[in-house]
Order: sequence, then structure tokens, then C-alpha cells
Amino acid sequence: MAIEIQGLNYVYMEGSPFEKHALKDVNLTIGDGEFVGIIGHTGSGKSTLIQHLNGLLQPSSGTIKIGDMVITEKGADMKKLRQKVGLVFQYPEHQLFEETIYKDISYGPKNMGLSQDEIDERVREAMNYVGLSEKYMNRSPFELSGGQKRRVAIAGVLAMRPDVLILDEPAAGLDPAGREEILTQIRALYLERKMTVLFVSHSMEDVARAAGRIIVMNQGSVALDGKPAEIFSQAEALRSMGLDVPQITRLIDELRRRGISLDSSIYTIEKAKATIQMMLANKMNREGKEC
Repeated sequence: MAIEIQGLNYVYMEGSPFEKHALKDVNLTIGDGEFVGIIGHTGSGKSTLIQHLNGLLQPSSGTIKIGDMVITEKGADMKKLRQKVGLVFQYPEHQLFEETIYKDISYGPKNMGLSQDEIDERVREAMNYVGLSEKYMNRSPFELSGGQKRRVAIAGVLAMRPDVLILDEPAAGLDPAGREEILTQIRALYLERKMTVLFVSHSMEDVARAAGRIIVMNQGSVALDGKPAEIFSQAEALRSMGLDVPQITRLIDELRRRGISLDSSIYTIEKAKATIQMMLANKMNREGKEC
């Protein structure tokens, strides 16, 4: 499902001494089926932006169209919108409240007025999408690891079968194993469902691995917008906004400074590993022929 944002402005506590212009004339078009990473330092406007996309915040001015719905129009159906746009908050496991995983995941479909058979189908489907075995269905979510709790929370959103999935710092606070687990599952989910995904993160590495397009927010505005290689090639601009490039990009830049011929567009460990292995293999082949 496509998203069109035109002239979006949002002012917190307008008219008070604490007034803050959190979003400033944001214009964006996100295509159906895109996986978009949104990055920015604290206070850049990224979380404020995504909260507009399922009606949690109403803009001070501007329009937002999601699919065929203009959600900023007076009288827009917010219930219908939130079935189409699923928002997973930062630390979503804090929102788990039911006594079993099944009940937690089925909460949204029940509120949609679905039959029990349909609810059962959606719960099983959502658990499968996030890689949770059905054997966990009747367990308490509070018995699970941090990464598993996060997957239960995401499954609860997926059970409503949204067309757009928004994830706010989905790997925040997880240990390396849990982080790897949740990012791998999100990417696999996207490839299977082909839904539109907006992925908010402060981690350059996470965004570099997952997203096909990156939007950089700064002081309430869109500062940069492009493919990961285009964004991470602008290291100085990112640093001026309090951000950085992925660690692997810094390593590649250092190797290039030392005279090693490497593509400057490398920004993931997987690509760097494959490139260096190929270089070493070519070098060994040349040396073998010379001998």
C-alpha cells in the first residue's frame, strides 16, 4: 500500500511557552511494497512522523494519503486505518498483558469482530510469520526471552493483516542474539508478505542490512532520501546531523585510504566478506600461476 505525504507540519503544545515545531513541511511518497528505513538523532522527528501514519497524531497542517484513504480528512475512519496500518512501538513487549500468547495475539482480531475460526487461523498464521512454534500458544508471554516477547508483540499486529507495517526500534535493548533473531525474522516476513514496511532505528548497521531505501530526518525535516549506498556515501553530512555510517563502511574507507581497491558502496558485513574473499581468491590464483 502506497503512502503520500504532502506539506506535513506538526507543532507540539502550540501557542504555549513550550511550543515546538516537530515536523516541518514534510513531503514523501513511499511506494507499495517498499522497505524503508527511517533514521535520525533523538528529537529529529522520526517517531512523530510515524505516529501520524496510523492516526495517533493529527497534523497541524498538511495531508496524508494511505492507499485510497486521505487519513487527515475530517471524519476519516480511524478503526479501518489501524487495521491497514500496523504500528509496533519501541519495547512492544511492555504492552503484552494477556495470560497466554494466544490471547495476546488474538486481541486485535477479536476486536475486529471475526469468527473464532478466522481468529484461530490468523493467530497461527501470525505465529508462523514471526517464527514462533504453536507449542508456545498456551504459555504465558512473560516466560519468554526478550526476543521472543518482541515477536509475540509483532505477531499481535500481523494478526490484523495490515497492508503497512511500521516498526519503531524493533531491536532496541536486545542482546546480539535476540537482535539478529528479530531482524532476520522481519526481513523474512517482508520477503514473504511483500507489504510496505517502515523501519525506524538509530542503528546504521540494522538499517543498512534491512532497508532498500533510507530517509534521514533532521530537525523535523527530510534531510536525505535515497538508496543505502547513496546515503552512507555522505558520511560528513550524516556526522553533521549527529549520525554516523555503519562500522563496516568506516572499515572499507580505511582500507581504501591504505591503497586497497574496494568499492566505496560496501555497507554490510555480508557484502564486505564476499568482496574480500573474492579478492583473496583472485590473489591466490595469480600467485599460483606465477609459481
